[in-house]
Amino acid sequence: MSPGALVLTPRLGYLEAWAAQARLAAARRAGAIPDVVWILEHDPVYTYGRHGRRADLHLTDAELAARGGECHPVDRGGQMTWHGPGQSVGYVIRDLRGGRRVREFVRALAEAMAEASGVPGARAGADAMGCFVGDRKLGSVGIRVDRGVTTHGLALNRDPDPAWLLAMTACGAPDVPPTSIAAEGGDPDRVRVDAALAAALGERLGLDLGPVALDHLLAARRAA
Repeated sequence: MSPGALVLTPRLGYLEAWAAQARLAAARRAGAIPDVVWILEHDPVYTYGRHGRRADLHLTDAELAARGGECHPVDRGGQMTWHGPGQSVGYVIRDLRGGRRVREFVRALAEAMAEASGVPGARAGADAMGCFVGDRKLGSVGIRVDRGVTTHGLALNRDPDPAWLLAMTACGAPDVPPTSIAAEGGDPDRVRVDAALAAALGERLGLDLGPVALDHLLAARRAA
């Protein structure tokens, strides 16, 4: 096991978290910090990656604003997805240099979600870009790798308002219905899910995760 940093944040706006990820990745690339697992929740926001399109969100800008949501194109892979209350988001700042493989990393994220959900039958998808129960999607994976270091990560549905999920074509797959831990009869308690997710990610990534404040990691980037 290698040392790793675990950051737990109650709620943070998406754009602020995105900017913080870039700073963490720079610090990791410079060797100023270890690999980071950051688990948090966002205000309602839709994002779409390099292969996505705004048309996969079936709300106008005015309708979205009236619901209190946002939509942003981002620099990860993947297509349209949603983040918000009732969902655990995991950002992993991982150094893949030295022979570590992207495909194995992505599968580790999907398998960690399946384990953390506690839902019988939950599994990583064949392409490891999500977590499923039957044909229903329980969580998504979307990452970016820049100069050997990853950003973005995963999103696991605990008990979100289904209206947010049904307002989009998630990941370009209109025939795949969304689901959640609560909808599958599991325990969606956030403290339980976040702890289980951290433990599963630590095990699969070979990280001995210790709690660290986000501000401490961001300060390390300035000291690098």
